[in-house]
Amino acid sequence: MQIRLWIGVAAALMMSPMVASATDTLDGKALYAANCASCHGVSGEVSALGKSLKPYPARNHRAIADLIGRDEMRRIITYGVAKTAMTPKKYALDALEIEAVIDYIKTFEYKPNIANGKKRFGAVCVSCHGNDGRAQTGMGAKNLVYSKLNLEEIVHTMRYGRPGTLMTSKRHQLTNEDIADIANYVYNLRYMSNAANGKKLFSNKCSTCHSSPRAIKLIGNAATNRVMSDLDDRLLDLRIRHGRHVDRAGKEITHLSSDEIQDIMAYMRKNTK
Repeated sequence: MQIRLWIGVAAALMMSPMVASATDTLDGKALYAANCASCHGVSGEVSALGKSLKPYPARNHRAIADLIGRDEMRRIITYGVAKTAMTPKKYALDALEIEAVIDYIKTFEYKPNIANGKKRFGAVCVSCHGNDGRAQTGMGAKNLVYSKLNLEEIVHTMRYGRPGTLMTSKRHQLTNEDIADIANYVYNLRYMSNAANGKKLFSNKCSTCHSSPRAIKLIGNAATNRVMSDLDDRLLDLRIRHGRHVDRAGKEITHLSSDEIQDIMAYMRKNTK
């Protein structure tokens, strides 16, 4: 009798309709479509409704899906963005569903437009960072050629600025596409040096005193020897331009351009690894 009862229950379960919801399966794509797509578009590109939102249009998720960390995405989805149409989703999605949505957003791909990045950099950033990114403007901005920030950190700085400096948030001034394009343009600035030319310059300008980059030693405050490669590019640049050896090298050093110094440093780095 008991066996027949279990068989009956199993048969009933097999015959009853099983409707799988997005919540049951944690289908990030379905959750995104239900909660985000009306403004951000199914594929992460802003919908017509999203473009019409006031005071700020919806953001293109595809452009910076790879450039924003999960913690920031989680915060925005959970709590929304003040003074915008992005309302908190913590009442519609639980923690696991939010993670599934983030997983789906992270599948988006975007090919940066470096030409647009350079154009928008010229419109928004050059007043402080200069046309070449070297920040020789007297504004106290960072020299972007020597920046060690990765792409995600560059995007975060552009979106939220740097407290206590003139670097203000650009997230309402620039679209996500512009931010992604500028970030990639800036990131590429540090790789424009020419080590081969740096080798020639080192031979002509430096080799009289320094037989090779590896042989260079610098004295720290504690009078301990340090290998040249211990210095970051910005400090090394200052040593080359303004170090005590300039009195000896004279015009050979002071007449070097910023690009030439960057080339020399590229050669030095390559030969001290």
